[in-house]
Parts: sequence; C-alpha cells; structure tokens
Amino acid sequence: MRKVGVILVVILLVGLTAGCIGGKTPTGTSSVSSNGISSSAFPKVSIQPKHYSGDELLKNLRSIKQFSFLENTSMSLNVTAKEGNLTEKEKVTIVYRKRGYLDLADKKAEVNITMITFPGGASTVTSEIIVGNDVYVFMGGRWLKLTNETFDISPRLILNLTWGYNIVSLTGRYLQRKPFKRTFENGTQFLYYNVTEADLRTISEAFIRGVNVTFNVTNGVLELRFRDGILMGGRMGYHMGIHIWEEHLGKFVSVYEVGHVYDEFIVFDINIKKPVKIPELGHV
Repeated sequence: MRKVGVILVVILLVGLTAGCIGGKTPTGTSSVSSNGISSSAFPKVSIQPKHYSGDELLKNLRSIKQFSFLENTSMSLNVTAKEGNLTEKEKVTIVYRKRGYLDLADKKAEVNITMITFPGGASTVTSEIIVGNDVYVFMGGRWLKLTNETFDISPRLILNLTWGYNIVSLTGRYLQRKPFKRTFENGTQFLYYNVTEADLRTISEAFIRGVNVTFNVTNGVLELRFRDGILMGGRMGYHMGIHIWEEHLGKFVSVYEVGHVYDEFIVFDINIKKPVKIPELGHV
C-alpha cells in the first residue's frame, strides 16, 4: 500500500488561499483618609465603551480598501486507508502560516505561506501574487502563472475565493446576519455566527477536488473581534470529512480523512497601500 501521506496531496493546496479572551477587572476597595472620610463616600464615574451595532460595524468595514493580515490554519485529520484486507491508520496535522496583503480597490494581492506537515515536520514555503485576473504561484523555485491546467485548479476559483471570501469580505457577509451570541470583554466586541454549509463548501471545494473525491463540512462557527468599531481579527472552526478512492496496481484503495479545521487571523495596516508587482516568470 502506498503511504497515506501521498494520497493526502489532494488537500495540500488549501494553503494557497487567501482560532477565549476573558477576565475580570479588579474589584474596587474603599480606604479611609487622614481626615476620617472614606473614599467610598464619593461617587465613581464609569465610562462604558460603546457597543457598535451591526450596521455601524458594516459601515466601518466598507471603508477598508487595503489591509494586511496574519493567519494560522491547522487541519487535524484521522486518516484511514484500506486496500483489500489491509488497513493503515495515521493522524496527520497540517499547519499553514500565512502573511498577506490585499488591495480590494485595485484587485491586487500578495500572500506568503509556510506549510508544515506532522508527523515529520516537513515544511514547504510558497507565495501567491494576484494582479487583476492573473494568478501567479511560486513553487519549485520559480514563478508560474496559474492556468486551468496548473494543478487542475481554475484561476477563476482562486479569484472568487480571494475576493469573495477573504477576511474582510467574509466579515461583511456575516455582519448582515444576526449573530447567535454577542460579548464584550476588555474593550473588545465579539460577535459569533454559525457558518453556512454553502460557505464552508465554497471555501473548501476549490482545493478538495478530483474525480474520485467526496467531502462534507459541518458545524462551522465564526468569531469576529472588533475594537472601537474596527475589525481586528477573529477565528473560525469546522468539521471536515473526506473520502478518496482510486485503483492502484489493480487494487482498490479507499481513504477516509476525518477531523477539524481551525483558523485564526488578525488584521493590521488598514488602508495602507503597498506595492504588488507582477513576478518575472521562471525566476526567483
């Protein structure tokens, strides 16, 4: 049987797209001054931070034209591969560390990704640049222009995911809905949403592709964090199940991958414009 890790390659390209905070404030104490007057006798003025409405948050969000971000994504999967009477099991974790910049106005983006796979700890570094409708990927020591034949992924799917499901766009999509929970801690406003299966599938299906592949994604929850009405980050988690089957050397191989995806991100350098240049193909 081939190693399970070889079959996992079908999901490794997810890294090309574009994870509780709490605590209590100290309780007040009273003291007695030298003149015998207790400090608790004086009223205390408490200034409450503003709780922004969804419409106010959405209005502020729509003013974002450029932003940079840091994002960590981990996929923890229990993998079972069956070939005849043989069964192989392995637990695999794939970690993506991304740093990127998106210009929503000029439709430009640059993202650097480090992917680490466990067990083993092998790492891969890739980059992606988008200018207009063109997508460029740095792999194997050189820049390639993404076409329909490259990795069997359509550039249209990458563009739709980048501009329709980036951090700011996804936030705007859910700010128009009613959160199932709101909290406010230490000056940070939290909103919680159930992520629709349709959105989870759109985010996933661009990369989990193939003739003999099926998958399901469920139980998605999105947490958004705002300070002074401005998006500062968030996290999302959901369950994933993948089934891959194929024939290898005349034998039928079936692989089941079940686990969770956890994603955490922060946003910074809002509306600070940065240069994005078309790379020279075939060069570092």
